[in-house]
Amino acid sequence: MFIKNQTFKDEETLLEMLFDFGLGQASALLQGMIAEIDKELERNTTYIAYYASLQDSDDRAELYTEERDLRLAERLMDMFDSFMVQNASLYGMKMDEQKLLYTMDLH
Repeated sequence: MFIKNQTFKDEETLLEMLFDFGLGQASALLQGMIAEIDKELERNTTYIAYYASLQDSDDRAELYTEERDLRLAERLMDMFDSFMVQNASLYGMKMDEQKLLYTMDLH
């Protein structure tokens, strides 16, 4: 994990930040989005079959995290123009407005 103050617009960096900040505290906005994604995954037969085929619990956890973060990044890219990491927090930015997405206690 390497969290530094930066502003970015690309999905690849967003995916990296979602992974890193996944250990932190999600905002209410993200908690709601993750709950929606979880419901979608529960109805996705292809995902369910592949998940069930994995024997190792670590592989299952990794599959879930990757799928959740991909879907989350796609939605966030649609909602915001750019993203900012500042003071161990991740923000989505659109015009002059910024919304807290994740925060992490690095102490």
